[in-house]
Order: sequence, then C-alpha cells, then structure tokens
Amino acid sequence: MASATHSPPMEARAEQVERFEFTVQFPGTSFPAIRVDEPAPVGTDRGPNPVRMLAASVGHCMSSTLYNCLERSRVAAAPISTTVRVAVGRNPRGRWRVLQLDLAIQTDALREEDRERFRHCLETFEDFCTVSGAVREGIPITTVVRPGGPGTSDGSVG
Repeated sequence: MASATHSPPMEARAEQVERFEFTVQFPGTSFPAIRVDEPAPVGTDRGPNPVRMLAASVGHCMSSTLYNCLERSRVAAAPISTTVRVAVGRNPRGRWRVLQLDLAIQTDALREEDRERFRHCLETFEDFCTVSGAVREGIPITTVVRPGGPGTSDGSVG
C-alpha cells in the first residue's frame, strides 16, 4: 500500500472495557494505551470522547505544522500553545455532529526581523496539516461489521 503518494498504514485498535469505555492501543508502537469514554450521562467520563480526540488531533497537527514552518524559516516563536474549541450540534437530519472547530494558536513573542517570515508561515502552514486538510475535505470512511469472535467470517456487514 505504501507508494510515492502514500505512507505505510497506521493502526489504532479499540477494545471495549465496558459500555462506552474502550482502551485504544496503537499496534507496532511503544505508545501506551489510551482510555476513551463518553461523558455522563451516557458514559462515565473516564477518558476523552471522539470529539475531544478529534480536537486534540487537529490541534496537535496544526501546531506541529506551524512549528515546522517556523523552524524551517528560522523564526524563533516557540513555545506554541493551542486551544481548540469544538461546536457540536444537530445536523438537518437531527444527528449530533461536529459543526465547527475553532483554533487559537499562541506563539512566543516575535523578533522584528522575523515578522515577514512569520507572515509567510501563517499564509501557508494550514495547507500542510495532514489531519485538518483531510477533515476539511471530508474523509472517505469504509466500515465492515463482523459478528462473532476473532476468525469468524459469517455475516459480515459493510
């Protein structure tokens, strides 16, 4: 699957602990597992929910992409602090959806000689963020649901 236009696939695996609480692992890495859950009253709020994980993903990607541009341009503006606010509401069909993400990125003070290079980074960095670019364009998602335990091949849906 890896080619000049694709990187090797990455994987996350979610295993149900109970009800809406899952443990997410990242196979092939040394990353610790993350506990995710839904907030009360649906879940028990023992970890971030998918909306918060999306906010964290977009916030980290945008911050890292900006930092990369600033570093390559030799603009001293670190540390960077980013806050992502997520608006969630019902779509026209009455389904809960992420309606908007608002990012506020704060950099360190700029030196006067860095201002033009900083402006250039502001004009271009968002175009290079892998996650926010995909979210803005819409990501195709394929889903397969297989009833039964591991290795069971009967009744796949999707």
